[in-house]
Amino acid sequence: MIDFEAFLRYIKSQDYYTGQIAHIETFPELRARYDDLEKPLRKRLQRWLDNNNIKLWRHQAEAINNIRSGKNTVTVTSTSSGKSLIYNLSVIDSLFEDPEATALYLFPTKALARDQFGILSKLCEEINIKQNRIGVYDGDIEPNEKRLVLANANIILSNPYGLHFYLPWFKQKWRRFCSHLKYIVIDEIHIYRGIFGSNFALLLRRLKRILDTFGAKPIWILSSATIHNPKKFCEKLVGEEFVIVDKDDSPSGVKKVILWDLPYDEFSGKYRSAHQETKNLFISHLKYKKGIQTLVFTLSRKMAELQAIWTRKALPVMKSKIQSYRAGITKSKRREIEQKFKERKVLGISSTNALELGIDIGSLDATISSGFPGTIASFKQQIGRSGRGTDLSLSTFIPMQNPLDLFYIHNPERLFGQIKEEVLITLKNKYILKNHLCCASKEIPLKIDEYLKFGIEDQKLYEEIINELVDDSLLMKRGSQYYWKGVFFPNERYNLNDLSNNSYKVILRTTSSNEILTIEDESFVFRDLHPGAVYLFETEIYTVQELDIQEKLVFIKKSDVDYYTQSLKHTEITPLEVVYNKNIGTMNNIESSYGKVRVEHNYYGYKVLDTYTQEIRSRHPLEDIPVVNFESYALWFNIPFDYQKELELKGYDLGGTIHAIEHAMIAIAPTLAQISRWDLGGVSIDFDPIKQQPMIYIYDAYRGGIGISELLFFNLYDLLNMAYTLITSCTCKAPDGCPGCIMSPKCGNNNDPLNKDGALFLLRKLLSIDPKNVS
Repeated sequence: MIDFEAFLRYIKSQDYYTGQIAHIETFPELRARYDDLEKPLRKRLQRWLDNNNIKLWRHQAEAINNIRSGKNTVTVTSTSSGKSLIYNLSVIDSLFEDPEATALYLFPTKALARDQFGILSKLCEEINIKQNRIGVYDGDIEPNEKRLVLANANIILSNPYGLHFYLPWFKQKWRRFCSHLKYIVIDEIHIYRGIFGSNFALLLRRLKRILDTFGAKPIWILSSATIHNPKKFCEKLVGEEFVIVDKDDSPSGVKKVILWDLPYDEFSGKYRSAHQETKNLFISHLKYKKGIQTLVFTLSRKMAELQAIWTRKALPVMKSKIQSYRAGITKSKRREIEQKFKERKVLGISSTNALELGIDIGSLDATISSGFPGTIASFKQQIGRSGRGTDLSLSTFIPMQNPLDLFYIHNPERLFGQIKEEVLITLKNKYILKNHLCCASKEIPLKIDEYLKFGIEDQKLYEEIINELVDDSLLMKRGSQYYWKGVFFPNERYNLNDLSNNSYKVILRTTSSNEILTIEDESFVFRDLHPGAVYLFETEIYTVQELDIQEKLVFIKKSDVDYYTQSLKHTEITPLEVVYNKNIGTMNNIESSYGKVRVEHNYYGYKVLDTYTQEIRSRHPLEDIPVVNFESYALWFNIPFDYQKELELKGYDLGGTIHAIEHAMIAIAPTLAQISRWDLGGVSIDFDPIKQQPMIYIYDAYRGGIGISELLFFNLYDLLNMAYTLITSCTCKAPDGCPGCIMSPKCGNNNDPLNKDGALFLLRKLLSIDPKNVS
């Protein structure tokens, strides 16, 4: 058990420590609360629980009771609170009653499905259920084994990508399984957000449409990390009503969470590297007494590898006890690391977020989150990984040098308070709908009155998409139905991770051959795979040699470089249609709007940045990259003439002021929704030729939009208020700010101009903040 105070003294005695601990949050010990089921489990299952000294916690009993009564149920509790036991007990118990009943388990990754398969196999073995009654069905399974799984299994474990690909064969090959389908289990539902979540929601509706032909009405069993408004989200995701179980009755020991600030050098205007801070703390964890078993979460595969390399070099005696865990290592190696970590033969692991999800690595002493993982739900998953029974556990959050990470360091109440991040998905994006209607027509011919089955509320939109697909020779009408006519397989072409079918092949060029490495969307190619760009794919680093726009090919080669690239662009935005209007501001004199816009990107260059310091090394022009046009949705508001005059009198640059506010709004938006700032774009204009005044636009960075700017429009005051808090929290004195407040790594204008003091002045005006009350 960690002696926390002694460990703190040890950390503070290290040469690298200069007061980085900004806050310590203490979570008290929680005692377990137990309950019995309304109806006992079958004897074999109850005996298994007794033999393993397992008593059901109250939330587990409540969820199982709901499922047994036929209610769609979602369990929203902490890491290691026994969520998988809920669905495994419910499903297996029903197999004793109905040996023909089936269940489909969906996990976000193949690795997680395999891990859960191992747990389920062990359970089935111990209660004498034949192993052929459960099976994994994904791209790694041989055809003959797939046939055996479909012929025999009651429980099939898969993932969304596999389901998307296999659906056209459900009516034939999956007939037995679908005819008796009683349960659908979806784990880690907080993962399903944005484009991926929107695609998944429509995939589930396609699945339900096929199940309707078998008369199957399964019970849905979902589980999630803690998220905002889970009932609303689940019902939108699946299109069914749910009951929520969110009172966590599992035990936990005292947990200490340290927020570790980055030292800031006012003379140089730079923060110390978060990677260096992570390395120092990781080493200290492993050196302390007999070693604190620690899991480090990094934001990239490369950094997971580098942290392990640096730490092994610093602690050569412990070399075999320090490992990296990431995509690209073999399955057998992953299993070996997991097992050795459970047995404490490995003391330190540096990992990507692969271990954030429910893969079983046993209990451990401490975690280090090197960079905010994107959402508070994911952050809580990471810190929830530490803890051994009721022993004290430790987690540390080290921020990257960006506004969101540092905002949480300086405002811990936002990190540890009630979650306010909306989990956003959309069923209205025309481009996503088009893709899924193509796939659905391949599975079962479409009917003109089926729009509600796809979650489409507007029948006109459905008919418009159908007619466009007919005009594009992708559908043909025969009688009252629409059949797939395309010459390609839509389930293979349309990817769940994007909304475009305009793709480029990425070709690895070697001295002896050319090999197709992957496929990327055109918008990604123009932004990140231009000539000279650095491309990271499955742990390997590549540089782009050639972009063939005519043939839609990108040629790359392996490289070992210590820099990365970011494109530079000029963006123009044009309002097309206003959906909502409202006035804000001190005098209610600022008109804000939300509606449809046209966005135009012109990529004119790129910059080269140092991987470790993030400093700009050089800039380069780009030629012959086509202009990117798309329609999306945005919020926008004007800056009144009176405020412009006041800015001028104060000597603040108008362009730099509104540019800084735009950056701050985008940087802080992830506190309101589970998004990254890369999901949004922004434009600030000194003089908008259409509106005839200065304007700020914030838009969804995807064709057709996914609902982000709509949410932000209805929370505009809160967004501006948090942007103000973000800027005031930053300690930098630079007039143009720093990467911790108003500078943005995605700025197409190279962060020029920016005016920090002007932004604070204007935000005070917009928010009616009396400058006398500002410390």
